[in-house]
Amino acid sequence: MSKPKTYYTILVVVLISLTTHAQFISAEIGIDGLTCSACTRSAEMSIRKLPFVQDVKMNIENTNGIITFKADTTIDMGKIAQAIVDAGFSVRYLTAIYKAPGTLDIAEGYCMAIYHFNYQFVKISPEKIKNNIVLKFIGKEFLPPKEFKKWKDILKPECMGTNTVYFVTL
Repeated sequence: MSKPKTYYTILVVVLISLTTHAQFISAEIGIDGLTCSACTRSAEMSIRKLPFVQDVKMNIENTNGIITFKADTTIDMGKIAQAIVDAGFSVRYLTAIYKAPGTLDIAEGYCMAIYHFNYQFVKISPEKIKNNIVLKFIGKEFLPPKEFKKWKDILKPECMGTNTVYFVTL
């Protein structure tokens, strides 16, 4: 017995609505080495080339940038960090706002899959989180060497699968 076409239509609509509600909205990136407007422009243009970036607002005073993402696209935080390195600078920090699809019960080692990436929580206490979550990215590409050294011994992937694992904390 075949299922009516409306069943598949409803299923597709439900799947689309689940993926559109769970996504990264924006990120803030601290950049070391921004000393002039030309430097700031170089970093901005490097980020703007990424296909998932909608807008970038740079702040030379605070040596950082706010990145707004396109809706319903795969966001690769590693490519953001690489864009800064490619422009001749280094990343001081990267935080991102994630719009959760509902309430998340997270704890140390919790793994969350978003598109083709796994996000593993480190150094957190168990808690329930909903709505927008600010995630701080931890890793060699997201921190200055001195700060990364404090974290490196606890960054052991526990997420299952072959996806790239990004470590995050709150």
